[in-house]
Amino acid sequence: MTLGDKSLTELTEKVFSEKYEFINGPKKLKGESGKTWTFNAVINNGKLGKYGVFVRDWKREISITQLRQLHKACVDIPEIEGGIMICNIATDFSRDYSSQFGIQLLSRGHLVSKLRNREFQF
Repeated sequence: MTLGDKSLTELTEKVFSEKYEFINGPKKLKGESGKTWTFNAVINNGKLGKYGVFVRDWKREISITQLRQLHKACVDIPEIEGGIMICNIATDFSRDYSSQFGIQLLSRGHLVSKLRNREFQF
C-alpha cells in the first residue's frame, strides 16, 4: 500500500506520532459552554499543550463551516491550545480563513509530502 492509498487518519497518525503523543479518537471533550465536542484525534505536545484534530476525508474541498466548528471547539475547551484540520482539498480561501483563527490546515498532499521527505533523510 502506497502513501497515497492510506486514509487521512492513518497519514495524520504517521506524521504526528513521530514527535508527539498522538491520541487517536474519537475523543469527546466537554467545553465550558456545556457542549461536548468530538475530535478525531488529540495531539499532546507536552509543555505546549494539547491540540484538537478534525479529520475530514471528503472528496470535496473543506468548508468554512467545519473550520468554524473547530475554532469554536478550541475556544470552548480550556485544555485545547489550538486546532488542526486535516482534509483532502484545501482552497486558498479556506487557508486564509484558517490562518486568521490560528487553525492549522493540512491537506492530503502536504501529509504525503512530509512523509516522503522523511524517507529520504538519513
